[in-house]
Amino acid sequence: MIIPDLDDLVLETDEESGIQELGRRFLARGPWTAVAFLVKTRTDPEGDWEGPYLWLHRYQKVAQGWKLVSRFRTTSPDQLAELAAALREWGL
Repeated sequence: MIIPDLDDLVLETDEESGIQELGRRFLARGPWTAVAFLVKTRTDPEGDWEGPYLWLHRYQKVAQGWKLVSRFRTTSPDQLAELAAALREWGL
């Protein structure tokens, strides 16, 4: 899937999609752009929201716009807490 403009990038955030975007930050901009998303998810429309989770997406500039090339997703809130603790410990 090609995205014409990253400023128009939208994660599915309605009740039926099972994704609720809590925040986003562009970590790098240029021909290779990295975006961090903080999200909650649910597999059942009637179920509870789970998370928060960190999703890191990397996009490459192509002739038609932007192409998602890679992504990393934490799979539990504990992983996100461990990552935050490591960054603090490293002085970042």
